[in-house]
Amino acid sequence: MLTQFHLKEYATYSYRFLESRTTNVAQLCSVGWDKAYSSLDNWNNNLRKDTGKYLFKYTVSGYGTLTIGGKEYKVDAGKAFLINKLDDYYYYFPKESENWEFIFLTLSGDEVNKCWNYIQSAFQPIIRFHPESSPIQLLTQIYKCASEKSIMDPFHASSLSYGFVMELYQYVKSMDAFTDDWPESIIRSILFARNYYHKEIGPDEMAESANLSRYHFSRLFKQTTRLTPIQYLTKLRIEKAADLLNQTRYSIEEIAENVGYANANYLTKVFRKTTTMTPGQYRKKSASINEHFILPE
Repeated sequence: MLTQFHLKEYATYSYRFLESRTTNVAQLCSVGWDKAYSSLDNWNNNLRKDTGKYLFKYTVSGYGTLTIGGKEYKVDAGKAFLINKLDDYYYYFPKESENWEFIFLTLSGDEVNKCWNYIQSAFQPIIRFHPESSPIQLLTQIYKCASEKSIMDPFHASSLSYGFVMELYQYVKSMDAFTDDWPESIIRSILFARNYYHKEIGPDEMAESANLSRYHFSRLFKQTTRLTPIQYLTKLRIEKAADLLNQTRYSIEEIAENVGYANANYLTKVFRKTTTMTPGQYRKKSASINEHFILPE
């Protein structure tokens, strides 16, 4: 089930923390939830004084328009853009749009600078985020904390900001799972799977996230990715299990629970079938899972 955004009122909360141990790393400057109704609502970097800040803006409903690098982009629901302090940008509410509801975050700090530069150099200005994705979930949580007046300490604010940066890194790391020319319904299902693989989900839930019937979804998914939904979920879970085997000392039982399998026995069965090794044998090798992966049936 996709996240439903509920909000009693629109507001923006601004902060000015002077603790250098946090401001030099990652710090929260503002967070807000707003809605544009008029074509007079526009923002130009030449008119802004907050040149030391980095913006993340996510569209909840409707759409807006971003002009950056001489190109114009439609920012509709489920999409976000990241703006660097040096960007030559202009974003606005177009006359053709009925509304533009968005939630945004402005941050500062060296780690934020590194993250924004990396993402901008590696990806398009507009990035699609599933509403259930970790960055968006954390963004709404930060807004909730702000609205409840619970962000009073620079270290708490910095922790939230740094956590958001790490969630962005983790999210874009998985963006090679699809390409922009894939159907949007299939991209939504993949983002759903990558955020909920650790829970009891299957093709039915993926089809629901894509707003397609199970039959049509399965056919389109295989046509697009060359994998069935079950094959994709299995591959994803085994890759995540391999990461945990290499990077942690979790038991096989704990890893099974973390990747969506009922118990260690079932994980071992699937792992052996897809890699010809047991989880324990793979852990001793500390190799790349892609060197051993066999397409699951």
